[in-house]
Amino acid sequence: MNKMNSFALLILAPLATQAAEAPAAALSATCAVCHGVEGQGNQTLGAPRLAGQSEQYLARQLMNFKAGRRGYTQQDQAGQSMRAITMSLSEEQLSSLAAHYAGLQLAKAPQPNSATAKAGAPRYQDTCAACHGQFAQGYSHLQAPNLRILDGWYIDQQLNSYAQGWRGADEYSDIQGKWMRAIATQINNEERQAVVDFIETLGVDQK
Repeated sequence: MNKMNSFALLILAPLATQAAEAPAAALSATCAVCHGVEGQGNQTLGAPRLAGQSEQYLARQLMNFKAGRRGYTQQDQAGQSMRAITMSLSEEQLSSLAAHYAGLQLAKAPQPNSATAKAGAPRYQDTCAACHGQFAQGYSHLQAPNLRILDGWYIDQQLNSYAQGWRGADEYSDIQGKWMRAIATQINNEERQAVVDFIETLGVDQK
């Protein structure tokens, strides 16, 4: 049994009781096991930073896990664990979690600009900016996430998941996931790393 699935088993059992007592506090405490008390994420567990992310985006992803549109392959171990967890929660509980993490504020210092990041800037503007914004701030009306709050390791991991078909390839996948898969398959590993490096140079307060 892998580490993420072990965590899922540990936290699934008390969810129903906790939610009945104090939904927001209990559920956020459960999520903190992997995502951190401040929603800062945990690379070791493959858990992304959630603090400050778009509420609409978080809600959609949680519903995608619950509906099986995400976390449908064995290779996506973190996704499978999230799918198991969300299946025990109601839509109202998932919405409250999305609102909670969207409201958290957490600083993220930009990384120094590098030659690779400079090379990734035009590729980002040509490929990603239309949906994610010039400064990777995301657009709620397109349900495109804020990329600049995410760590580079997670962005790279998810682009690889799209390219491999672990996200966005299932027949029930959401349309945004299918778009991302189409884009991820058109850039090579070197270009992908350059784009990720560019995104990491953007500060959270960038407009």
